[in-house]
Amino acid sequence: MNLLLRLGRRGILFALLSVAVIWSAFPIVFLIMGSFKPGGEIWAYPPSLLFEPTLASYRDLPTLAPMYLPNLWNSVVVTIVTTLATLALSVGAAFVFSRLRAGWLKGPALLVILVRMFPPIIVIIPLYPVFANLGLLDTLTPLVLAGIAFSVSISTLLLKTFIDDIPIELEEAAQIDGCGRVEAFVRVTLPLVTPAIGAIGLFVAITIWNDYLFPLVFTSTEARTAPVAIAIAINNPDGVKWGALLAMSTIHLAPMLALVMLLYRQLVTVMTVGAVKG
Repeated sequence: MNLLLRLGRRGILFALLSVAVIWSAFPIVFLIMGSFKPGGEIWAYPPSLLFEPTLASYRDLPTLAPMYLPNLWNSVVVTIVTTLATLALSVGAAFVFSRLRAGWLKGPALLVILVRMFPPIIVIIPLYPVFANLGLLDTLTPLVLAGIAFSVSISTLLLKTFIDDIPIELEEAAQIDGCGRVEAFVRVTLPLVTPAIGAIGLFVAITIWNDYLFPLVFTSTEARTAPVAIAIAINNPDGVKWGALLAMSTIHLAPMLALVMLLYRQLVTVMTVGAVKG
């Protein structure tokens, strides 16, 4: 009876998990398949699972959406620069918050939390005239600066929790051997939190890559990013070119999907640590 009960529970859990996976994966599968379908079959009902793939939607992108590839390159530049800068600042800030037990650090720590609580639109309003007066509108600079400002807070807090779990005695032993305080952190602690840095970097990269609000407000043509270009394609007054739109969306999905697969081990490690801590 107990065996049947356990098997029944596992069957129910497996069924629920299967439904969740199918529900989550269906839009992605439809998106990718639709980008390779001929235009007349994209919205065919019932949907055709067997079809002759075509690259027409991708070949027509330079004609139907001539600015998409430059916009995509803008997204690449902003994401890479913002992610690297955020990680560099977060590592230093997390080290300070974790290892320095000074009372005056409570103020900056509270400020870091408060920054994350504000909706981005509240900060955009005062930032817009500042960037306008500096002549930075429709450039990548405000996107990078705003992205760092909103990413470094949560990245610092997440990274601090992992540094807190590394015994400080390891760094003290390295200092006895002649290392300075910062050198001991870099040589001993930093390699131990590399999986966390990779996972947090992926989180930041996905957030910046998919950001829509900042590029919408701070750019117009030259510095526009891919999410804004996709939104414009949806609202095309001449009619939506669904093949090109699905191709654009698939291209936009591919880099982050590849990063998730590449950093899968780091993500599993971070989630496992969080489960053990809980």
